[in-house]
Amino acid sequence: VKYCGQTRALIFDDSPIEKSGKKIEGVSKVHDHVTGRFIFGYKILVCGYWDGNNFIPIDFSLHRERGKELDKARKRRNRARRRVKQARLGYQEHKERHNTSRSKLNDLRKEKAGKAGLERLEKYIARSKKRLSKLRGKLKAAEAVLADKEKLVREKQKSAPLYGLSGREYRKQFKKERHPDSPGYQRRLEADQSKIKIVVDMLRRAAKRGFNFEYVLVDSWFFSKEILACIESFHTRCIKLVAMVKMGKMLYRDCLSNKELRADELRKKYRKKVKRSRKLNASYIKVPVYYDNRRVNLFFVKIGSGGKWKCLVTNDLNLNFNKLMEIYHIRWSIEVFYKDAKQYIQLGRCQCNNFDSQIGAATLAMMQYIMLLLYKQMHYGQSLGSIFDLSLIHISEPTRPY
Repeated sequence: VKYCGQTRALIFDDSPIEKSGKKIEGVSKVHDHVTGRFIFGYKILVCGYWDGNNFIPIDFSLHRERGKELDKARKRRNRARRRVKQARLGYQEHKERHNTSRSKLNDLRKEKAGKAGLERLEKYIARSKKRLSKLRGKLKAAEAVLADKEKLVREKQKSAPLYGLSGREYRKQFKKERHPDSPGYQRRLEADQSKIKIVVDMLRRAAKRGFNFEYVLVDSWFFSKEILACIESFHTRCIKLVAMVKMGKMLYRDCLSNKELRADELRKKYRKKVKRSRKLNASYIKVPVYYDNRRVNLFFVKIGSGGKWKCLVTNDLNLNFNKLMEIYHIRWSIEVFYKDAKQYIQLGRCQCNNFDSQIGAATLAMMQYIMLLLYKQMHYGQSLGSIFDLSLIHISEPTRPY
């Protein structure tokens, strides 16, 4: 069905799903950005299609999080090991040269060689001895640093183990052998793959399956060079990206000065070019930049007088501020989907140990959601909550004879 004059978009976002059992296959500690705490479960990544009126889930994947603290500690320990190895190698090589020079000096003394030659060799040995003492000090310092890093790794193995599970808990998890050509095997591989890679795969699948959309909407967690490059690879589709970006260390090349600056530096540089939108009660700054050698526009936005500055990016160079905000507001529909799906159709409530069952339960929940959307279109004006309650009443009531 085509809706003339209405924006159609593809929306990506993830949400935590809490599980109560540590033996569930692939379960791990994941971070809930809303509450700021870590929970056991999965992150479900959903690709949804906005047809102009409704949000329709069309693809998803379940992910687990490995955890970064132990990996960081191990990397630092490995660097310290390499430095100790280099320091020990340098110390041993110099010690061998020093011992060779000392033996040569002893031989010359026995042979009663010339005084000048002995003095030169003695001076060299004195310098070599000082150098050897410095190398010994460096080696001891490197070994002390390595001992600290080893201690840190042991602490992280207890406080922040991989996947948030101890070795015993990880071994007790349910495991199933799957054929490499089976869909279950591919789904299980997705759990450990990068979400950026999965978003790119979902985007290509949606375009291949014939979904017609003009924009891709993501939040700051998913904006990356890979997604921008994938969107611009659809030359004939005219697909554009609208995303929020972090005011962090990411660099953008200013079109006017040709300098690479961070987002906060660009906002301060162009703070005198602030414009006002009465319709949205917002202040904004439009800055043309290059990101990964691709032309994009940055919009710095502050809602109201006491709001904080946020940053939006788009590669649609003809998009004005009001239209940009209207399009990005569509992304809120996926948050509504997560709330309704978890509250009314039990998304993520499956407690089966088998990962295939988790995939099947999430698939059935999304099919139920689509059926409720169809009912909503047939009975326009009702919320999903009232539709769900009404459907339960119809199911529970016995059929009455006419």
